[in-house]
Amino acid sequence: MTDGTKKSNGLATASLVIGIISIVLGFLSWPGIVVGLVAVILAIVAKGQIKADPNQSGSAGAATGGLITGILGMVIGIIMIVLAVMFVSAVTEGASEELLRELDNM
Repeated sequence: MTDGTKKSNGLATASLVIGIISIVLGFLSWPGIVVGLVAVILAIVAKGQIKADPNQSGSAGAATGGLITGILGMVIGIIMIVLAVMFVSAVTEGASEELLRELDNM
């Protein structure tokens, strides 16, 4: 029997906090992806627990927020990796073209 009070779900809160951290770490590329994945996993587990125990329904927003911020952190991390690869590719291509021009001038 329940007394009608809402219980909070610690995993939902943890997923939200870790999700926010993943957004910041996303700008460092892979750490954001790893931390974002942890936030997503915690949010999914928390949503399952909340579904099983309706008294924890007050934490549903935190679980959803953790899921969204975790995904956002992973997306930012992936974008940063793509940008880094494009930058390195452009620099090496420019350097190789310059090298070829120098060799032609010899």
